[in-house]
Amino acid sequence: MMASVAQNISFENPRTVDVEDQVRADFYALLAHLFSRAPDDRVLQSIVITQEPTDEASMELTKAWRALSAASSVVTHDALVEEYETVFVGVGRPPVILYGSFYVAGFMMEKPLAELRDDLAKMGFARDANVRESEDHLAAVCDVMRALILGTTNNLADAPANVAAQKVFFEKHLKPWVFKCCTAIQVYEKSNYYKRVAGFAEQFFEMESEAFEIQH
Repeated sequence: MMASVAQNISFENPRTVDVEDQVRADFYALLAHLFSRAPDDRVLQSIVITQEPTDEASMELTKAWRALSAASSVVTHDALVEEYETVFVGVGRPPVILYGSFYVAGFMMEKPLAELRDDLAKMGFARDANVRESEDHLAAVCDVMRALILGTTNNLADAPANVAAQKVFFEKHLKPWVFKCCTAIQVYEKSNYYKRVAGFAEQFFEMESEAFEIQH
């Protein structure tokens, strides 16, 4: 079983769900947080003290978590602010792009984003007016998955979505591009801490993909 980060990092208070779903949602929430901005010292410490995943079927995920935890124990928030800016912001076009449309269509703000927006509207999801990034940003898509798993009372989803709905969203709006994005982060020469974040994300998304494949 994977360890839960909920006891150490406070995100939104979810409805009562199965333990495994809670853990999945916690990891989606953590990834949404890490890809939206540089983590502060509290989040870094939470990663360090959280029990590692222990599922025998996910040894690669365990290794990736250990690498992320070890990196989180020696890095500072100030250093990560600089790295986040260097890797994901830059001057002009970002060195590594976190938007799905770029990987699917070759450009940002393309048809995949329009399709995502249509599907989000059908599911009752509303974009926060204070958010600058478009809906196909990796952090935003991870947050949608978190909300689908948990449900929420904040006008995003009335109740947890069933596994079939989660699978449809994952396979349509995340799986086609997220592994390319993780690879881009890991091979970029100025990525250090975020290389570990992407390594863990890659293993987590791989585990999600495999789990959805066996769903009927």
